[in-house]
Amino acid sequence: MENKSKEKQKEALKLYVKAKQVAYTTNTASIVETGRLSSQNIVDLSAEVQGQILPGDVILKEGTRFKKGQLLVKIFDEEARNNLKASKSRFMNGIAAILPDIKIDFPESYQKYLDFFNSLRIDRPLPELPALDSDKEKVFLASRNILNDYFSIKSAEIRLAKYKLYAPFDGTFTAVYLEPGSVANPGSRIASMIRTDKLELEVPVRSDDAYWISIGDEVHVSTKDRSVSWTGKVVRKSGFMDPASQTITVYVALSHEKSNPLYQGQYLLAEFDSKNIEHCMKIPRNAVFDKNKVFTVEQGKLKKHEIDVLRKGETTVIFTGLPEGTEVVTEPLVNAKEGFNAEILK
Repeated sequence: MENKSKEKQKEALKLYVKAKQVAYTTNTASIVETGRLSSQNIVDLSAEVQGQILPGDVILKEGTRFKKGQLLVKIFDEEARNNLKASKSRFMNGIAAILPDIKIDFPESYQKYLDFFNSLRIDRPLPELPALDSDKEKVFLASRNILNDYFSIKSAEIRLAKYKLYAPFDGTFTAVYLEPGSVANPGSRIASMIRTDKLELEVPVRSDDAYWISIGDEVHVSTKDRSVSWTGKVVRKSGFMDPASQTITVYVALSHEKSNPLYQGQYLLAEFDSKNIEHCMKIPRNAVFDKNKVFTVEQGKLKKHEIDVLRKGETTVIFTGLPEGTEVVTEPLVNAKEGFNAEILK
């Protein structure tokens, strides 16, 4: 009895629905997702030498911007500089002491060592050591500690350069751990900084969509209200899937523009290159229920069908799987069931 009353209820009800005849054509599918901006370079500024931190060309404060090549931090280097000068003075004495011996034992090499000696300056980097013409000459210089002293000074010059830390890129400080006046030790973190002229948009996309995206694809990026836009390029795709969200991250490279600045942590819309899909149809996404089912109207009644979903967009679904000419419902139906009477709105 109960089943008969349900059947009578279905016959008594009549739904007026929007429907469209299935006709397969070529449709354009686009992928639009939201991503978060991050810097291509996130770097810790660390000391490699010991000494008191002195001010550089920029203020060592969180949020301070700097340009590539600017002096960020200077560490007190007078002691190291004076030690280097003393080493160079001793080295010059050593070269001066061997010049008479070279003139006698290696007359053909005397001029190049004399020129080398004349080019030495205490306040300038050491010039290149003259090329060794023979093993005997090499043994002679080694026995007088010339080679050892030379390379020790070159090493000290490299170390002296580490007392000044220059910006490797255009960026900003995101955190400052030691300020001018503090004493830095080798390995001390002075600040954290990010690159601001080269950024990446990290866009999580569904695994099905990831197959449609290729490295090198152009991407249209905009704010959520689409008032400001940029053009980016896909530089890489993650080789693994996030198990929680079942998404794959696509990385889009963007360049900072003065007129339209970009900021790390900003959320933006990414619209990837459109793809053409042949022999398919597009309907509103809310007309599909239970992932891949739609209603059709056949002989005045609703009938449930499964479809093959090829692409899900923000508001539409591209599908195939229904015979052409079938009347497919193109709107959501609340509490509708198979067998209900239905009339198509004209």
